[in-house]
Amino acid sequence: MLLNTALLSFADSEEPFAYYTPENILKFADFLYTEGDYLRAASEYQRYLFYQPEKSEQIHYKIAVCYRFGGKTEQALQGFETLLRTHPEGRFASRVYYQIGATYFLQDQLERSAQFLTEALPRITDARQHAEAEQLIGLSYLKQKRWSKASEVFKALQKSDVMQVREKAVVYHKYAEKGEDLPTRSPFLAGAFSTIVPGTGRLYTGRFNDALTTLFTIGITGWQAYDGFRRDGLSSAKGWTLGTLCGIFYVGNIYGSVISARVYNRHVTDEFLATLSIELPY
Repeated sequence: MLLNTALLSFADSEEPFAYYTPENILKFADFLYTEGDYLRAASEYQRYLFYQPEKSEQIHYKIAVCYRFGGKTEQALQGFETLLRTHPEGRFASRVYYQIGATYFLQDQLERSAQFLTEALPRITDARQHAEAEQLIGLSYLKQKRWSKASEVFKALQKSDVMQVREKAVVYHKYAEKGEDLPTRSPFLAGAFSTIVPGTGRLYTGRFNDALTTLFTIGITGWQAYDGFRRDGLSSAKGWTLGTLCGIFYVGNIYGSVISARVYNRHVTDEFLATLSIELPY
């Protein structure tokens, strides 16, 4: 149905319609792209390239973009990297640098995205694309929870000449500032609390049931170990067995409290970042 609709829309009412002309193949590829059917669009662009190899740079760029939007990020990267090798000074080169950084970002290779774009900034000559690349660097820092670095980037971008980037920078800068003030828990304090009173580190991170279980377990094994030594002296098998278990539980209680604080912090920041709406430019 989609194919029929597209073909009818391209047909000339005065001349016989021939799909397999380069012009109509390109029109159909563009139609599929606007409809969000990116992988089929990529196939049609490749078909068009067979007829019009002289337009290699432009069409290869479109194919790589289709792969990026279609979720084929590895193929997108290969396409963009090939373009840089074959057309290092081409008219799409500036945009390709941004697209590679954006593809790394989509792969959750956030540190690599920020590093690549930072190194590529001097070669991104278009003012708008340069600002968008800086914005993506800031978003990479933001997703990595590097709040102060993100804040610096977005504060500077609030003076950008590109209106859309400037407006988004205000929103993202507020996120970075809020990120620095999130109600996190100190892993050191969690461990210290549990060292003094078993279970209190878990209580500090909001895990009330775990705190009671830990306190009860260590308390019971410790008491039973004491009872064994009190009755049988240092030769008590019960004392040594339960004392060893108590020691293991005690050390585990400290380690678990440290991990609990880290999990708490990760949960808080992940929930916070989940409210952030990110729309990457084309």
